Amino acid sequence: MTSTVVSVTSSASFLALVPRLLECTPSESLVLVPFAESRSLGAMRVDLPTAARPASVESIASTVIGMACKIARTDAVALVVYTDDALADVPALPHRPLVDAAIARADICGLRVVDALVVGTDGWDSYLSPSASDPHPLDEITSSPAAEPRSSLDEDQFAAAQLPPIDPALSRRVLSALRKVERVLGGAHERRPLPVLTRAAAAHPAAAAIADPPVLLEDALATAPSELDIAQIAAVAFCLARPALRDVALMQWASDLATGDATLHAQTAYHRGTPFPEGLARPMWGEGAHPDPDRLRRALELCRFVAAALPRERRPGALSACAWLAWATGRSSHAALYAETAIEIDADHGLSAIVLDIIEAGHLPEWVFERPTSPAGTGSSRECPVR
Repeated sequence: MTSTVVSVTSSASFLALVPRLLECTPSESLVLVPFAESRSLGAMRVDLPTAARPASVESIASTVIGMACKIARTDAVALVVYTDDALADVPALPHRPLVDAAIARADICGLRVVDALVVGTDGWDSYLSPSASDPHPLDEITSSPAAEPRSSLDEDQFAAAQLPPIDPALSRRVLSALRKVERVLGGAHERRPLPVLTRAAAAHPAAAAIADPPVLLEDALATAPSELDIAQIAAVAFCLARPALRDVALMQWASDLATGDATLHAQTAYHRGTPFPEGLARPMWGEGAHPDPDRLRRALELCRFVAAALPRERRPGALSACAWLAWATGRSSHAALYAETAIEIDADHGLSAIVLDIIEAGHLPEWVFERPTSPAGTGSSRECPVR
């Protein structure tokens, strides 16, 4: 975890810090920053309710305060609403019922409320001590020493979920290689965890790589996506399109090569009628030991690259892996976007539907709450004002 230590002396400088904790400038969001004494423990973000996606303010309040209570040592919270409304144009600060519900829930849970702020298109204000006239100007935030240059932050909470641009020529070569692999090993409908490698298949580089999936997946993780060769990209795409091999990839990337081997053997035995070991499956539901955050992020970048290199109709497997990995790192907004895109392509895609159900239930992995870090992987800030 990278520590971010910044002295914050005012509400404006605190607002300058929040995008750094999230690694983006959020929009239409409620952000909660948990504190242990005077040290922030990262930040969490949820969507604001809208007419298109209405939600109970009590439900949202219970969810965000409940997440804060799961973080060890939390004794206070700050709330920030980011809205596309102009504050000077409305008779009352927007989304006050939601903020009031969150404050009430925090009080029930014994959490002090550091501050409750709102940032609009024309300024910022406080729900606890609102301005008597116009909102405070936004340049009080942008001029703060705690402010991060906008060029170093994602534009909003969804920008980082966009797939990377890929050279069309590379995509054509990947698709050609993938089709050759499928001709010799079988398509995604095949249920065997490990395809049968014939002599003809062994002569094809991508098919030969799939002979030992854990080694393939570990080598791909250790290589920058842009440096992977066509055979590697096609082989990883082949694995991510097959649920059994995709699950081997996810459990291995959440742990290590030995776990990948064990998962592959368990998948093969399961296909023959042996129950799947519960301990190996626990990380899929967000339980168990804390994965290496850097390893998960590298796996996510790999899967994003593979998805981008494929034609849209072939992306659901890679996108579902992106969805799970984003969820595993606490990025539920990104996870939902990947899963929804996969469902748009394949309405019956299993893992994508499961990830959406998990997100809808407000569930995050246990390890997200185990140590003081934001879902973005950033650290804490010292000397934030606690009132």
